[in-house]
Amino acid sequence: MARSGKIPGSRSAPPRWADPRNPLAHQHAAMVQAGIAAYEAGDIDMARARFRAVLDQDIEHPDALMGMGVVARAMGQHQTAAELLRRAVAINPKSATAWSNLANALQDLDLWDDSVRANQEAVKLDPGHPGIRQNLGSVLNAVDRPYQALPHFREAVKQRGSPVDTLVNYATVLSRVGEYGAADRNFKRALKQMPGHPVANFHYGMNQMWQGNWVEGWPLHEWRFLSGTYAGSLRAIAITPKLPDSFEGLRVFLFREQGIGDELRFATMVSDAAQRGGDITLECSAKLMPLFARTFPDLKLVQARYMAADRGEETFDVAMPTGSLGQYLRRGRETFPRDRTLLKTDPQRVAGFAGRLAALGPGVKVGLSWRSGLRGRLRSDMYAAVEDLAPLFRLKGVTFVNLQYDDAREELALIRERFGVEIHAFEDLDLFDDIDGSAALTQALDFVVSANTSVATIAGGVSTPGIEFFGRPIPRGYPVGGTDPWFPSIRPMGKRPSEPWSGLMREIAGIVGKRAD
Repeated sequence: MARSGKIPGSRSAPPRWADPRNPLAHQHAAMVQAGIAAYEAGDIDMARARFRAVLDQDIEHPDALMGMGVVARAMGQHQTAAELLRRAVAINPKSATAWSNLANALQDLDLWDDSVRANQEAVKLDPGHPGIRQNLGSVLNAVDRPYQALPHFREAVKQRGSPVDTLVNYATVLSRVGEYGAADRNFKRALKQMPGHPVANFHYGMNQMWQGNWVEGWPLHEWRFLSGTYAGSLRAIAITPKLPDSFEGLRVFLFREQGIGDELRFATMVSDAAQRGGDITLECSAKLMPLFARTFPDLKLVQARYMAADRGEETFDVAMPTGSLGQYLRRGRETFPRDRTLLKTDPQRVAGFAGRLAALGPGVKVGLSWRSGLRGRLRSDMYAAVEDLAPLFRLKGVTFVNLQYDDAREELALIRERFGVEIHAFEDLDLFDDIDGSAALTQALDFVVSANTSVATIAGGVSTPGIEFFGRPIPRGYPVGGTDPWFPSIRPMGKRPSEPWSGLMREIAGIVGKRAD
């Protein structure tokens, strides 16, 4: 079994812990180095044999344990890798390399906080190593703490010989924290070094679109599949290189990509595409089928993943992911419709939820979601904690309804205990899988306050007014008339990551409070 790559932070010098008086020390060091060389050459079997030979003579050899841990990780044996690397750092806690590799193994097991701590230990031991710095920055960014990641990427970029990937990661994090101009400059630096870098092109394009530079951003958005960011959306379908001006006489296949939020956002362009005529087949996620059946009654709907298209059993004249429609249909601020409701909900379900909301008593009914479900309750720069919502909970004449789509029972209990506020949850509604029901409930509400998640996208899709709050500033060029260009009922509001949530939440509470007056 072969795999190419390098052991992060590996050194060619003999390990520091080796006793020069031990006649086997130099022999073991040479065998470990031979194992590292084999691993870096892609020969996993040889690397494993070299490390195993050392451990057969010294089962507590930390560098050989580390090597075996890295090999186990390359083979997908993540639990074994973590156990071996834990033993390595227990024996030699002064090895930055071992701590860094342990951090990677812990990340594979979704032990994110433990991975952060292991990376921090590695940086303490070797603060000038760019790879180790980047590892810490990457894991902090992965758990939505980009502001804390930024100084580590900045230090890594300063190192001579720092790879272009480090510069791209630095620019991406700058964009995440709202330093859009600095992000642009660093993306350009990276692209000057490597013009065809897929990740740099894609994220530079995203940064442009987020600033409202749609003409510049859309072509770069086409790098998304090569970047690996949306590798799961790759299809065995030849994408039509240019959208025809007319579909008359053509069979057209528009297929989904990315997550539910982006699928909904890009679906706002499907009606425009359908005006070009033709026989259109639209692919969508299973949980969106009921909504899309009402929204696009004249189109043929198929459930993702529509393998008949991938296998060539059904052929089309035009095939395109919905995210690629933007370069033809949304090239400027004036091309975003401002008078359209995307989603056609079930009237009976809307009426049912309206009755249940009325039974909660008088007052404005406000749907509430405060974080993504991806990282659960891990501390995040990008999402608010329930304690941050205090200004909202002091409002009078407001009844809050839970739209948090994962298990939020502990947080709802905390809100009840700390603030004396009941966030009403409809336990018989699966907010995650029953999107049809979630959209009906959302349409029955008076207002929605949501973090940057699909909750805000659904609210925009049914034209319920609301606020979508971000842990980064909103660029001046993004909103159209003060609202989201894709969803005119939604107002985006943000703050700098270095600022507390209290100021933004007071501002949001003031807007909600006016509806309750």
